[in-house]
Amino acid sequence: MATVAEQPSRPATKRPAKRMTEPFGGGTPMALLALTVTALGFWRTFFSQLGNIDTAHMLHGASSTGWLVLVLVQSSLIRSRDFRLHRILGWSSVVLFAILLVTSWHMMTLMLGPGAALPFDLAKLFAYSDVTALPLLVIAYAAAIYYRKDRHLHSRLISVTLLAGLLPAAARMFNRIWPGMDGLIFSMHPTYLLIMTVLAVAIYVDWKNDRLRWPFPFAFGWFSVSYVTLFPAYGSGRFDSVARLIAGT
Repeated sequence: MATVAEQPSRPATKRPAKRMTEPFGGGTPMALLALTVTALGFWRTFFSQLGNIDTAHMLHGASSTGWLVLVLVQSSLIRSRDFRLHRILGWSSVVLFAILLVTSWHMMTLMLGPGAALPFDLAKLFAYSDVTALPLLVIAYAAAIYYRKDRHLHSRLISVTLLAGLLPAAARMFNRIWPGMDGLIFSMHPTYLLIMTVLAVAIYVDWKNDRLRWPFPFAFGWFSVSYVTLFPAYGSGRFDSVARLIAGT
């Protein structure tokens, strides 16, 4: 009778390596989260007042919301493997993105300029968050175009654009919980923590599945630096000069 030691051993089965080419599966939940936060944050001042909104704010609100809807649609097209329509909408997004950038900058000049709803000392706090978020938005979108043939990177970079533009809406959403001017300042804390938590979850899921690459860690580091420097910059005389320069453009 053969002993256990004499039985031929079976070769160990090797687990197939995780593919680093799959698009980000969390794009749809992220887009839905961004749309929900935007609706809650700007319901009182934009979505419920569409008949009373001036052209500048309407154009910015439409382009910002349109960007979130576009990312949601693009994520759905990838899941349904409609690559042709995805490419058409992707290249068309260049125009929408340009409008979003121009109107975002214009909103900053209005927020910091004379006659703004917020006093200058308060407005510059939100201007700093915008000033630091806009470069990340541009970097993520430009990199997404550059890496458009790498679905793994491309989808994650586009998801970063969702979060880069979400700070104003998230701050106003939390301001409904902590109302008033002091509450609006305090709301910047949960705003950044929300964004960084979403990124931390995305990083963990990618790491757990051996698919972690640079877009989410890069964005997490960017938001971390922005958050850490937010209040020091708010009290800085140097940023006062920058804010007044922006208001004059």
